[in-house]
Amino acid sequence: MTAIDDSIGSARSHGPSVQDLLAADSREVPLSLRDSSYVPQGKVDVPKIRYTSAEFAALENEYMWTKTWQMACTVDELAQVGDHVVYDVADQSVIVVRTRDGSIKAYHNSCLHRGTKLRTEDGRVASFRCPFHGWRWDLDGNLTELPAEWDFPQVWQQPDSCLPQAQVAEWCGFVFVNLDPEATPFNEVASKLVEHFDRDFRMENRYKAFHAVKEVPANWKVCMEAFAEGYHVIATHPQILEFAGDANSEYSIWPESPFVTRFVNGFGIQSPHLGNLTEQQVADAYLEFSARSTRGSVAVPDGKSAREVVAEVFRSFMGPMFGVDLSTASDSEMLDAHLYHLFPAFAPWAGIGQSLVYRWRPGPTPDTCFMDVIRMMPVPDGQQRPQPAPIQRLRLEQSWHEAEGMGGLASVFEQDMENLPKVQLGLKMTAKRAAKGLKFGLYQEARMRLIHRHIDDTIIEGLTADGRSLDAVEPYLVPEG
Repeated sequence: MTAIDDSIGSARSHGPSVQDLLAADSREVPLSLRDSSYVPQGKVDVPKIRYTSAEFAALENEYMWTKTWQMACTVDELAQVGDHVVYDVADQSVIVVRTRDGSIKAYHNSCLHRGTKLRTEDGRVASFRCPFHGWRWDLDGNLTELPAEWDFPQVWQQPDSCLPQAQVAEWCGFVFVNLDPEATPFNEVASKLVEHFDRDFRMENRYKAFHAVKEVPANWKVCMEAFAEGYHVIATHPQILEFAGDANSEYSIWPESPFVTRFVNGFGIQSPHLGNLTEQQVADAYLEFSARSTRGSVAVPDGKSAREVVAEVFRSFMGPMFGVDLSTASDSEMLDAHLYHLFPAFAPWAGIGQSLVYRWRPGPTPDTCFMDVIRMMPVPDGQQRPQPAPIQRLRLEQSWHEAEGMGGLASVFEQDMENLPKVQLGLKMTAKRAAKGLKFGLYQEARMRLIHRHIDDTIIEGLTADGRSLDAVEPYLVPEG
């Protein structure tokens, strides 16, 4: 990759930066939030055919989804021996299971006889039996039953009769899988994510309180990118402009950990797009909108900020609700949206006020995808860990409002969903005067450029390793510069 001019993406919105907000916080701020970084990602257009081409989707399926770390489930979902989760991505499937020795393993979900999918649903079993011909493997992946074994001397009790395994990593209460046996270890790929969460945002004391997955009428990258920047707030979510610092959000890219990025949107301040509002107006608008408080208007004393006042309201409400002490939690942890992203498609929120996790996966065509929304809630002090919430599955025609427990978040998500099919249709315009590429912002959308370059790198690496020509991918690549 050629060097990129350091001046690219140096412009910033007026108004207080996220680091300015942290400097004025009423509490000590976690070190991780002060760890910000930006690396220019160029200014060239990103080819829009990458979102619509079945050929490019096939290359992603073959070389990107099979060689990257992806969150498959939570550890809580594998509490007992035999508990398993089926993780499907693109045209691949694995069974993630708790084995008899207590370890977690992931097996390719395909019978070694004629390829039948061994499991189609999550659950608890003592073994994995093929529904077609009855071949059976134990929880350690050993073939234990083969009807008419006399006809399969090349299989029965041979070393290669075990179920092939994917790599597994446990981190922060989540289970990750990677189908590539030679993949770089998870902790190296996710180093900045691991560093920040293990030090400041540990999630092991949280449980899965809500989980919905919805099929979305757009390419997975279109959907993912809709949650990767605050630039769209002014047009898509105007109802939050009075208390959201959208245009002065912070976007971090760390050169030492290039597969982890972060987007921070400050709340409790007005959008730079609006005329000057009083601190009282900001606080009133935020509290009226928020589901985190049952209180109405709260006076903002002279010399205090809306952020200080609203953060304290949230502490007083959420602490008893969660059964935890939030007296030392910073204003930023209580208010702001800290959205991390691990390439390719895992996005956990840090902080206390926000406890969401997003995941994206490709659909059966380039025009659809699946988006998971998970809410991780603190386990109340001194109480037994609750059972993880079951997954609610929403079809293409269903809305997020139909997911029980989604709450007010559904309305915000539906505003995003209104845009996505329009984006997907617009990307297909091929008229001579139609734009051939997307013109991402140089700072606010730089992380998206980086993700596209990572996709290219995995595909090129895979094609090269297989001795295949790069001609098939050339039309789709993001140009240098």
